[in-house]
Formats: sequence, C-alpha cells, structure tokens
Amino acid sequence: MLASRSFLFLIVLLLSSVGFAQESDEAKLKEHRQNLLVEQIISDVPNLRLGENRALVYAKVGSLIWNSDPKRSHNLFQNALGELINAQMAAESDPKKAAYQNDLLTGQSTRPAVLNAIASRDAEFALEMLAKTRPAAISKAMAMGPARGSKINNYSSNGNYLAQNEFNMEQTFARMAAEQSPERAAQLLRQSLTKGISNESLNLLKKLYEKEPSTANDLASQLVDKVMQSKFLVDDQPNYQNIQNAINFLNDSIRQRDPSERSFKFDDQQMQTLANKLISFFLESGSGQASYLGYSVVPIAEKFMPNAVEQLKSLAKKYQGRGEWGGYDPDVQKLLSSDKTPDQLVAEAKNYSVQSQRMIYQTAANKYVQQGDLARAGSVLTDHFSDDALDELMQNLRTQWASTLVSQGKFSDAEVIIDDLPDSQRSYQYVNLANAIYQKDPKENKTYAMSVLAKARDVLGEKPATANEMSYLMQIVAAYINMEPSEAFGVFEPLVPQLNELADASVVISAFQGGSGVRDGEALISQGSGYGYYLDYSILGQLSQKDFDRTMTLIDAFRRRETRIMLKLQVAERFS
Repeated sequence: MLASRSFLFLIVLLLSSVGFAQESDEAKLKEHRQNLLVEQIISDVPNLRLGENRALVYAKVGSLIWNSDPKRSHNLFQNALGELINAQMAAESDPKKAAYQNDLLTGQSTRPAVLNAIASRDAEFALEMLAKTRPAAISKAMAMGPARGSKINNYSSNGNYLAQNEFNMEQTFARMAAEQSPERAAQLLRQSLTKGISNESLNLLKKLYEKEPSTANDLASQLVDKVMQSKFLVDDQPNYQNIQNAINFLNDSIRQRDPSERSFKFDDQQMQTLANKLISFFLESGSGQASYLGYSVVPIAEKFMPNAVEQLKSLAKKYQGRGEWGGYDPDVQKLLSSDKTPDQLVAEAKNYSVQSQRMIYQTAANKYVQQGDLARAGSVLTDHFSDDALDELMQNLRTQWASTLVSQGKFSDAEVIIDDLPDSQRSYQYVNLANAIYQKDPKENKTYAMSVLAKARDVLGEKPATANEMSYLMQIVAAYINMEPSEAFGVFEPLVPQLNELADASVVISAFQGGSGVRDGEALISQGSGYGYYLDYSILGQLSQKDFDRTMTLIDAFRRRETRIMLKLQVAERFS
C-alpha cells in the first residue's frame, strides 16, 4: 500500500513538473517572439519619413519593454521626445505648411499619444516633459488673458480649449505619478491641485484624502471657491470646463453613499452656494447658452433648489439644438428603462410627444419579442406606423426575433429567419449565429457553425465591394480564428492586395485634399491607419496566437511601412 501511494505521488509530481515546464516553455516562446518583433520595429523606425511617427513608435516600444529592460526603455523615451521636439520645431519654422502640420503646431494628437505612452510607465518623467514638449500655440494660450477693450484675441475660443486640455493632461499625469509612487503621492497631488482645476481634480482630491484627509478638505474648499469665482459665460460663450467642473463637484456631493463609507466629501454649505450659482446661470440663460446641459442639472436642483426643477426641464425641452428627436429626455428614458410591461408602455405612450412615442412603441414591441410574442409585437408596430417607417421597424423586429431565438438556443429556427433578411443584414446575423452555435458546444457544433459561416461568406463574395462588406468579412475572419484558424488566414490573405490599393489611394486623395492625417506621402500613426475604411487590425494579434510565422508573412505583405510597423507593434503587445 505504501509503495502504491509513493508511486501515485511520483506520478502527480511528474505531471506537475511537466505542466510547469510547458508553462515555462510557452512563456519563453512569447518572450522570444516579442523580442524578435521589438528588434524588427526598432530597426525599421528610422525608415519612417515623419518625425512624429518615429516619436510615437519609440514611445510605444519603450512602454512595451519597460518591465524587461527599463534602461533601454528610458532611452527609447528620450528618442521619442527628441523626435517629437524636432518635428514640432520644423513645423513652427514653416508657417506656410500650417494646414498640413496642425497636429504638431497645436499638440492635440501625436504629442498626447507619445506622452501618455511614457506616462503609463513613468508619469513623473512625462509630467516633466510636458513643459519641454509644449508647442508655442499652447504656451501662448496658457499665457493669454481675457480680451482687452474691443479687440478679440482668442478666435473661436480655441486658446481656452488648448490651455484647458494641457492642464487636464497635467493633472492626469499627476494622478498617474501618485499611483506609481505611493511614497510621493501626497506631495505630487498637493502640487498639482494648487495649480488649478481640471476634469481630474475630483479624482486627485479623493486620492489625496487617502493620504492626508485634512489637506484634501482644505484644498477642496479652495477649489470650490475658484469655481464659484469663475465665470460660466466668457466672451458671450459658455465656458464648458467651468460648468462641467461645477456639475462634477455637485454630483459627487449628492451621490448615494454607504453609511460606513469613509471618503472625501465636499462642504455642504459650499455646495449649496455653488448649486445656487449654477442653477441661476441656467435659468437666466433661458433656452440659449448651454441649455443642452439643462437635464444634467435637474438632479442637482432636486437636492438644492426643488422649486427650479420644472423650469429647468421646460428650458431644456425648448432648446433649439435638440432637433427633430428632441434630444435626451430623462422622463422618457426613465420610462424606457423601467420594468413596465409592454402593455403598460403602449398605454402610456399617448402621454408623450410623437417623436417619443416612436421609441416607446418600439421598446414595447421589443419586449413582446423577448416574451416570444412576435405577433403582438408586429401588431403594435402596424397600429402606429406606416410606409417606410413601418418597413424599417418590421425589419428590425425580425432581426430582434432572430437574436431572441439564438439566445434561446433555437439555432435552426433563427437560421430560417436570417435566410429571409436582406443581404445587408444577413452576413452580420449569420456570424452571430455561428458564434453562438460554436460556443454552445465547440466539439459537437463545429461543423454546423462552419456551415453557417459559409453562408455569410456567400453573401459577401470573394472581394468586398464596400467598406461595410469589408467590415463584415473581418467579422467572419474573427469567427474563423476560434473555429478553424486556417480558414481565417484563407479569407484574410487574398484581401491584402485590395487593402494595399485602398491605402495608397487614400493617402494620395487625403494629401490632395489637404488632409492633416497625411504628410510627405506617409499617414500619421497617431490618427490610425483606417485609410478611409474601418478594419479591426487587432485580428492580426489574434491570428499570431494561432500561427505566428504565417501572421508575420501576412503583415509583411502590407505595402505601407507605417502599417507594417503598427501591426507588428500590436502583435508584440499581445505577448506581454
């Protein structure tokens, strides 16, 4: 008996060792592949034409290798900042090309992307580099005071926008730095909060409260005073940052709290004063300035000024920018999200505007479908809609019915419904059905799921004719990745020549039209590489998990260097 137990123990030990060895080998393989991609990317970066593209890639690769090689990572961060600064200086020295280099001149796309990649690893360094990489336009905006006399010094309030964005980013980095360096958190947070208010200020106050409650309370009082002293209307235009700060502070003060919760809280008397100022601003502005935010102030008024609630609702409803649909109406949304039965929704619909009735009847019909009563759902629609509106909603109803059948596991019934849908909807629905079939039982249902995906492919044909068809084809590829990776490659690979043609054409057209997303024949990586169509490039990362070598061959078939580098970077990130 003792020998048997010893033998069993030995078997368990051997199996554990084998499992550990397999995990170790897999980790080493991932590390090897990531290192391979990193070296390929770094060696290819100097061949990119645009300094801003080189900057972004260096920053992202630096972030990627931070844990394994922090020294090299920091060097890559330095390279990124050098490339960024040089690109910005070149842009500022050539004002004739301002329209083509707006991103570099205003620092609103590439620069935040570079600094955020650095901040994710070393936010304090990013905070230091924020000032050193600041374009002249942002520095000017931050130094710019209000207009003097009758002269306008801030066209379309763009300066206010640039300055506030810069400060928002500064406080975001301060929060990240505090999280990365708990021992210095209080100092970093105090320094940042004394500079002003951004959309991060509330989060900073809460974090500081965890370290120094009394300091957080004192700074909170100072910040609220600043908001109360600020203007909600500047040069006859709403100052949305000041308005939103006030709303954020007040919403936090009225949120439901657990009785045992020990957390930061604003002073009640200050909140009452701030609420009075904010609500008065909306009431005095009538249905004009910032009235589309009126509904967001209603919960605040319910707490601090109940007698103003109905007037605020009325002003928000009269706002001219609401359009045909009337925008957001909390009363309607509350009804739509309630647990009322479809019968109750139909009965109450008559109490609302015609445009709101459309949403209510449609919601009631959807609820009937969820209950399995397709006939009653169709009756609601035919009773209240006609012509094109009825056709559209009935089509949506059939789609909803197919989805309901899929969720109930009635796959063959759902397939029959989908077979009769228009081509524009069938492919997407077939993919959803195939995924549900496969997930139900991957082993037993694989053949059935593959046959449904074949139907989806038949709808689209071999070569997509539109951007929508390309998107649907990528959904088919994603579905095949789990079921049969070789099929996923088989669908994707023939598309690359067409994608290359579209990418080259898009770059030429964008440059000809003066688009800021292309310069010197190269697309800006910070603005994505959509080239006029949507393509989920993360699919390449998923494919790399199935067949790394074949994925690399596929990526190398892309003609544009910026696309190849971007794809390799995405694949490398999946091995982290």
